[in-house]
Amino acid sequence: MPRRRAPLQIQRAVLFALVVRELRSRVEGRWLGLLWMLFEPLAHMLVIIGVLGARSNLFLVNVDYPVFLITGMLPFFLFRNLATKLPSSISANKSLFAYRQVLPIDALAARAIVEIGLYTAVYIVALALLGWMGYHATPHAPIELLAVSLVLLSLGTGLGLLFSVLTHQRPKITTIIGLIFYPLYFLSGVIFPLHNLAPNVRNWLLLNPVLHLVELSRLHFIPNYTAVAGVSLLYPAAWALVVAALSLSLYRVYRFRFLSLG
Repeated sequence: MPRRRAPLQIQRAVLFALVVRELRSRVEGRWLGLLWMLFEPLAHMLVIIGVLGARSNLFLVNVDYPVFLITGMLPFFLFRNLATKLPSSISANKSLFAYRQVLPIDALAARAIVEIGLYTAVYIVALALLGWMGYHATPHAPIELLAVSLVLLSLGTGLGLLFSVLTHQRPKITTIIGLIFYPLYFLSGVIFPLHNLAPNVRNWLLLNPVLHLVELSRLHFIPNYTAVAGVSLLYPAAWALVVAALSLSLYRVYRFRFLSLG
């Protein structure tokens, strides 16, 4: 008789198989797509640097602008991909939901793992290139940076789960969510520092939890960087908890719709 596996072993095997499936769909025959993942932030950086100058003192003093850009862009891109690409994992794996061991939450978790792994690799390569070019490429407070990264991953994954429920069989909402991230890219301080803005404008922008995470990522990476006044890790952490509670509650209510329509 075959040995019965524990539920945790079954769950781990399902998640591993979904991660492998996700990696194959992203890698096999799509090397240009992987190269674009690396080239996209570098292309952003090169275009902006070409306009402003590699060591522009227009916005920053004693801070290398390429390091400023990379430490803001890559965390934002990872957050954006977690929030916008997790919902499509439901439709991509719907044929597997016929197996009772495979649940929609497993497909979401597998895609989140793959996105985090790929963008971690892109981050390392980008920092290695910056170090090769002579810029500061190592965080001066790695433990604090890790804490900020965990909050960012939690918030992005929670939004991805929330959007999975809200956009299921609702393509118009998917388009609206995609458009929201364009202004959010500029309102999160990714390209320009916000120190010189009027205090009342900064107070409004500080309502954006992603801005806090971008600023803290730079603060714990760049030794001479001064974050915008009012930035705190507790605020985005509270957002992450609220979004996680809301998304998990909605998923529990609507989880059978994923299965019945899958």
